Amino acid sequence: MKGQDKYERCVEQAFTEFSSYDEVVDIVAAWEQFLSDISITSAFEFRWFPKPITSDSGSERTPTFTASLTPEYSIVADVIQEVPSDAQAFRERLAPFTTIETSDISHNGTSPETIDICLHITDEQAQSARVHLNSFDDEFLRDPHLVPLQFSLIDQDTIPKYKFERMSLVGENFRDGSLPDHSQMSTQMSSDGGLASIQIPISDFDRNKATGVLCNKQPPSLYLACHMWDRVFYDQLNDSQRIEWQREDPDQTLTFEVEVNSLTDNLNNDYIPNGSVSSEWVEETLEYLCVVETAQKLTDNRYQIDFRNLREKRREYKDVIVRGGEFSDLAMLFAGWHCENEVELDTDDLQELTEPGSPDDDTDSKDYTQPTIGEY
Repeated sequence: MKGQDKYERCVEQAFTEFSSYDEVVDIVAAWEQFLSDISITSAFEFRWFPKPITSDSGSERTPTFTASLTPEYSIVADVIQEVPSDAQAFRERLAPFTTIETSDISHNGTSPETIDICLHITDEQAQSARVHLNSFDDEFLRDPHLVPLQFSLIDQDTIPKYKFERMSLVGENFRDGSLPDHSQMSTQMSSDGGLASIQIPISDFDRNKATGVLCNKQPPSLYLACHMWDRVFYDQLNDSQRIEWQREDPDQTLTFEVEVNSLTDNLNNDYIPNGSVSSEWVEETLEYLCVVETAQKLTDNRYQIDFRNLREKRREYKDVIVRGGEFSDLAMLFAGWHCENEVELDTDDLQELTEPGSPDDDTDSKDYTQPTIGEY
């Protein structure tokens, strides 16, 4: 494969993984907002990071999110972006949910009487999922109750929103009778309600996403790198460095050091409420930034961050990003720099980028010219 082709495929794969993860975060943030709007009881609790559920056979599955809407009723949700081609593999994915106990979803010591398992299945995979679900026996699906919804992003050029629809005309609806009549999803999505969809504008949940940040699985290093660069690293600058940053000079480097465990604690305590970021995730992300050449490894757990204002460089991607704003722009920029080094450097030179060493300069305002995407 030619260098240019290899580079383009590397960037495409990296951004696809970034976008897929970002979509799940969107879904969780959207449903947190939607469910908080329809639930008017003090029992409401939304969990971004629920505990794993283990089946009788020992298989484990962590829900994407859970929500307690009333003392009697809770939802366990799983976002499904890829449906296995094999029905048995799909059945095994769902198996842990069939053995869920009400005590697994207790709120303030009270276990709900009714739990619905809500499957959020991307529109492109809905038909495959429907075929598999139809092949399962009734006993597998009866307890607990599965509610499959297919979702899509619509009206991207006007008011972008996520649309959630029932995947069947009968059965498989929410059992939310403990909610007030005007709040019941089952009524809205029933045949009497014209099988209406639930539509949640992106603007409604931007604030939830800003604090939620991550879904309940390990993010791609590119995703966490963009979050830390945009929302964490600026806070590490001193006053004089912030003045320099405001000048928007993409070649002006502002250096500071971070320690893996401290940065992990900082993320979980100050940036992602009740977060479950692990030190391993942070370390992998900092290694990623070393290959991007915006960080240098000093010791096994300390890194120097070479921080710069990249607003001008990010504008190069405004025409190629459909949605996501500056966060996605930064992802394209970092993916390009990371993939360029992966393609151009030999194994030894690439490994050297992630090996401990002395920083290039110990000043806080040295000039530093970041490599740009090369020509092949």
